[in-house]
Amino acid sequence: MRTALAALLAVLAVAGLGAAARDHRPAPFGDAVAVRAADLPAAAGALLLGTDGIHGTDGPDASVQLRDTATGRTAWSYRRPGSRPLRLYPLAAGTTAALWDDGMLTGIRSDAPDGPRVSWHRFVPGLADWLRRPRAAGTPLLVPLDGGTAFLLPTPQLVMAYTSADGSIRADTLPPAGCAYDPSRALALPGLVVLPRPCDEHSTVEAFDQDGRRWQAPAGPSARPVRADPGTVGVLDVPLLRPRILLRDTGRTAVLTGPVSTPPAVNGGGAAPNPG
Repeated sequence: MRTALAALLAVLAVAGLGAAARDHRPAPFGDAVAVRAADLPAAAGALLLGTDGIHGTDGPDASVQLRDTATGRTAWSYRRPGSRPLRLYPLAAGTTAALWDDGMLTGIRSDAPDGPRVSWHRFVPGLADWLRRPRAAGTPLLVPLDGGTAFLLPTPQLVMAYTSADGSIRADTLPPAGCAYDPSRALALPGLVVLPRPCDEHSTVEAFDQDGRRWQAPAGPSARPVRADPGTVGVLDVPLLRPRILLRDTGRTAVLTGPVSTPPAVNGGGAAPNPG
């Protein structure tokens, strides 16, 4: 009896230590999460960027936050020391993707009853270098697709498609040697992203959805996709004065039966992303 009791106490002690270890385990990648539990029940609304009110001031936009709507106090705060979040992208199923200046993506679930939690990290090769280029400003950096259940992230050397819920990779596309994608000329449409791929030879424009590359069509190295009539996409290319019209679903040349309405070329690329 005494032996059985001692064994039971040992098991309970081990279980207690395990629970304590889980509660105090370090966050991945050296992250810092801070919570004001008393403020969480009143906290509501979307996550936002701001100077961290729990960890202490660490410069502008140093953390991802959830604030108490009544007091304005920071109820939950998340940061990665040495890195800065640039943008937040609301996706499906309560997930928000945070884009960081060092090329990291973080998925944050904000619909849990006990407050937000970090659910996944993904490092995107070449993203940090692209973010430092002036041409990256104002371009579709992350495009939600399929109702926000997936998203696309293009860089010059890599186009990635991810699942929003867990950050799993759905597709990855690399350009061949002598080629590079140009996200600054990307056209984001509902459920589709059309991206130029200038090359030393055999340049193309390519369309991507939540499952990766959907089609590619020959084009010049300076080609720019532009909006056109429903079911089509235009490709403005030198020396053409009007866009070449392609079928949105296949990339094949459209057979036109009437006048085509096309916007000015300056409004074609770099459009704000539209959730799919």
